[in-house]
Amino acid sequence: MLNKFKIPALTLACSALLVSSGCALSPQIITLETASPLSQSQQISGRSALVRVRDLRTENDKLGYRGGSQADKAPLLAKPSLQQALTVKMQNSLQQLGFGGASPFDPIKVDLAIDQFEYQCNSGAWVNQCQLEVALSLTIDGEEGKFSQPFKLKQERSVATAPRVGYNEEWINAAIDKVWSHMMTRPQVEQALGLGQ
Repeated sequence: MLNKFKIPALTLACSALLVSSGCALSPQIITLETASPLSQSQQISGRSALVRVRDLRTENDKLGYRGGSQADKAPLLAKPSLQQALTVKMQNSLQQLGFGGASPFDPIKVDLAIDQFEYQCNSGAWVNQCQLEVALSLTIDGEEGKFSQPFKLKQERSVATAPRVGYNEEWINAAIDKVWSHMMTRPQVEQALGLGQ
């Protein structure tokens, strides 16, 4: 008879622990989208572009932490890495803007630095608040000279419980697309890329 009640007792113990001190959250693997959120350009730039993405964060293998009672054991891991995902995203974006192919012109150099990418939820027994901060620095070296500008995004959400992987995946990818669309459609960025000339 004791064996029958062993599993429910463990479940009850964890439920009681969740209320009092919180069960540790597990790591999550977030699949990052590499597609460009930009509209397809009808014009051809006639130039190629060299893309470099640098991740300047100290913990560049993580997107942040899920919070909970043991936040350091509940990281968000990226697949592919953030650096790889944004490299492909930039290549796809420039292709959509008309770059690529053989050209007699010197290529435009596009450098993107990931200064900050931090997903964080509150610690403690009950996760009910999460935030996401993104800071990117874009540098374009072309015929117009060198252009450089930072771009930032900060979002906060109240949640009923620690978000599942699907929720976090959708939020993180939507946030990246939002800052990306804002960044790549700025008139100064288009001018630095030599678009619309």
